[in-house]
Amino acid sequence: MERTVPLKVRVAWGVGGWADNFIFQVLIILALPIYNIELGIDPVWVGVALMVPRLFDAITDPLMGNISDNTRSKWGRRRPWIFIGALVSAILLPLLWMPPFSDKVAIIIYFGVISTIYALTYTMFVVPYTALGFELTDDYDERTKVMSWRMYIGLIAGLCIPNLYVWCQSDFFGGDILTGARWVTTLVGLSVLITGCLPALLCREKVIAKPQPKIKLGKAILETIKDKPFRLLLSGYIIIITGLLTSGAIALYVNIYHVFGGDKKLAAEVSALGGMAGVVAAYLGVRLAGWISAKTGKRETMIGGLSLALLSVGSMIYTMQPGFEVTEVLGFKFHPQILSFIFYGMGQQACWLMIDSMTADVCDEDELRTGLRREGMFGAVKSLALKAGVALTGLTGGLVIKLAGASDAAQGVSPEVAQTLKTLFVSVQSVGLVAGILVFVFYPITRAKSEETRRILDQRKAI
Repeated sequence: MERTVPLKVRVAWGVGGWADNFIFQVLIILALPIYNIELGIDPVWVGVALMVPRLFDAITDPLMGNISDNTRSKWGRRRPWIFIGALVSAILLPLLWMPPFSDKVAIIIYFGVISTIYALTYTMFVVPYTALGFELTDDYDERTKVMSWRMYIGLIAGLCIPNLYVWCQSDFFGGDILTGARWVTTLVGLSVLITGCLPALLCREKVIAKPQPKIKLGKAILETIKDKPFRLLLSGYIIIITGLLTSGAIALYVNIYHVFGGDKKLAAEVSALGGMAGVVAAYLGVRLAGWISAKTGKRETMIGGLSLALLSVGSMIYTMQPGFEVTEVLGFKFHPQILSFIFYGMGQQACWLMIDSMTADVCDEDELRTGLRREGMFGAVKSLALKAGVALTGLTGGLVIKLAGASDAAQGVSPEVAQTLKTLFVSVQSVGLVAGILVFVFYPITRAKSEETRRILDQRKAI
């Protein structure tokens, strides 16, 4: 395993971040707008349909991690699964928005079934893809650099993702948003096919000098759960995801019904610009987080990123208000909330980068304890935590909308309900971020501990 990873290898692996970002985000961005606002499905049932695949993930993610760890082929442990997962996910993307029924019950059943199959193929891609990245280096700081490339390229996709709903409303599709969603996601699927398969085709896995025995699934899960630093890392991760994405699910609703008085197109355009501005700022966040981490440590960088995101969320109390003039700059609709999203993007991206890099450090601690390299299983459980958090927020986001009285969004909502949505939007995120900060204060793997673990492992291999 190399301490310094060549740039071409970092880029080759990082290209998969484009596919990862799109496969994961498309469903989050379009599910409620398409199925609730356009098709009139109850938001709670949309949330349930999004949560069903996560029940299967509880089985398939650890299973996929164990399968990948135990795969023995001439193409390696990870690459065959990466290729298959990217291929099938690309095919399924447009099918998510093609319910062949008019009955609402049949529509939601269709969405739940296709979402479940889609979740399985995403697992086939993302679990071995993440494990491949963990394996590229065993250096504390180099891991952060490798993970950064997944985000650099994934964030390019992030510039497009906030525009998905806007593109679906394009006049090119004759004002039919459902038709727009099908064509837009077909093109997205093509890009996923290309970028998702490239890591499998261009990266080479590290050869394990002493082939390790195959690991039984039950033992693999038990050993992963017993890892105390990983349990703490996952706890903080799930708390942050739940807080941020529960509110993220209703962000568009706040803009449509509170800030812009029911103007869906203007709300979508401003939300898209806010998302893109946040993505551009996230590039700076990745660079800054890497620099701070190299000077201090990953725990300190994580807490700093969460603190910046918390301040940004607080500023949305003032920047996401009706009455501000929308200014057009170079064809984009500028609103004061854009400033909040810029700093929010910087802080949030620092958090996601540290989570990935910290997980790679946990793999070393696990090897010290068990004598096995199990990047696949750790990547799988981390992926499961992300998906579980998203599923929970799909349900809680729908519940928040319903409790606020905005279930029948297609018919519009009252100003009082819109204000309630905004209050929940800010407060839920704030609670999640504060709780996340408190968890990571107690995270035990410091720079010194990680480097000592690496020294012991290197001594073992030299014997």
